[in-house]
Amino acid sequence: MRIPLILAALCALTACDGPRHSKKVFVTQTHASVPLLALPHVSATANVGIGPHIHPTIKFGHSTQQIHHAHFDVHTIQQPSYIHTEFKKLVPISLENLIEEEWKAFKLTYNKEYPTEEIERFRREVFIENRAKIARFNQEYSKGKTNYVQQLNPYGDLLNHEFNQLLNGFRRFSNLTAQKIPVPSTFIPSANVAIPTSVDWRQVGAVTDVKSQGNCLSCWAFAAAGALEAHWFRKTGQLVDISEQNLVDCTRDYDNDGCMGGLIDPAFQYIRANDGVDGEEVYPYEAKDGQCRFRREGVVAKCTGYVNIAEADEKGLEIAVSTLGPVAAAIDASREGFQFYSDGIYYDPECGNGQDDVNHAVLIVGFGQEPNGQKYWLVKNSYGSQWGIGGYIKMAKDANNHCGIANQATYPLV
Repeated sequence: MRIPLILAALCALTACDGPRHSKKVFVTQTHASVPLLALPHVSATANVGIGPHIHPTIKFGHSTQQIHHAHFDVHTIQQPSYIHTEFKKLVPISLENLIEEEWKAFKLTYNKEYPTEEIERFRREVFIENRAKIARFNQEYSKGKTNYVQQLNPYGDLLNHEFNQLLNGFRRFSNLTAQKIPVPSTFIPSANVAIPTSVDWRQVGAVTDVKSQGNCLSCWAFAAAGALEAHWFRKTGQLVDISEQNLVDCTRDYDNDGCMGGLIDPAFQYIRANDGVDGEEVYPYEAKDGQCRFRREGVVAKCTGYVNIAEADEKGLEIAVSTLGPVAAAIDASREGFQFYSDGIYYDPECGNGQDDVNHAVLIVGFGQEPNGQKYWLVKNSYGSQWGIGGYIKMAKDANNHCGIANQATYPLV
């Protein structure tokens, strides 16, 4: 069998005109028909470039060989004999087998277990549907019709509404909240401030590692903790790891609701009134509601108040992030594109920018501009490092308050 025939069959299965970094799947008889790119321990891979010329790269262990498209023939290829031998063992793979192996790899990678076979069958169908949607979206990216790419991640077996119910817990202000939380100061930008093209507070050590909120609607606690960690660092030079669980368990008197959702400002108000918040070491995260177990001796940071950025004021937000430090914010994270974001600048024309649209709290740690002029906010999320760009996302900046990123932005005073 000649390789071009195998490649043609694979194109039908894996969309050869996909994104620039896509990988095409081959299998060999020596590996029991397991897709070579699906499992990390398999030693043979084939990467297919995009464009009119195909330059496959065949990798066995730590040895890599690139083959010019004109000589891509298993019978005439002038390569080391072991590559020639293995290439002759390449066989087609059915779409069903490919999906099944991807499903097995997904469960293995993300430690997925399901209580019944019926539930697993349902989750597998959701996985297949999400896989197909992502493939179609990335086709649009390859045609230059969108600025970001998607990929399957730990949330690949969730419907979009389930994803939102499990992870996005930023609530709207209620009348009760307004009664319990004093009116904060409003940020007044300094006049004639020189704003750099890019800012990244990670580069000066002001940002802790990416964390995961788990199956708990505690995004608000992670955003508040991250902002205080950064501003405490700016004041003291010490980067502390604040206990989000302390905020989850102990801010109910401020109208937050633990793993059922909450707001950033009440978290700051609690820390101010409590004269401090514990560190992660003495009050570790559990991703579930519990009794308040605050320990005075465990305090690692304090705040004296907090300041809100004027609603929808991206310029004010830019100045605050540039001159003061990371800012906690709320966004509309409800779209499927956000669920499976992988890289690029996230822009979705359907993303809401109203007060009632925001449903997830994040931490803005900087901003920047791509070589093509596209501007973005650099945002730290709390979905873990297997989501996005190692847990971060670039969100469209100066794009009509995209996803409401400047609607409820706030930072602590220390």
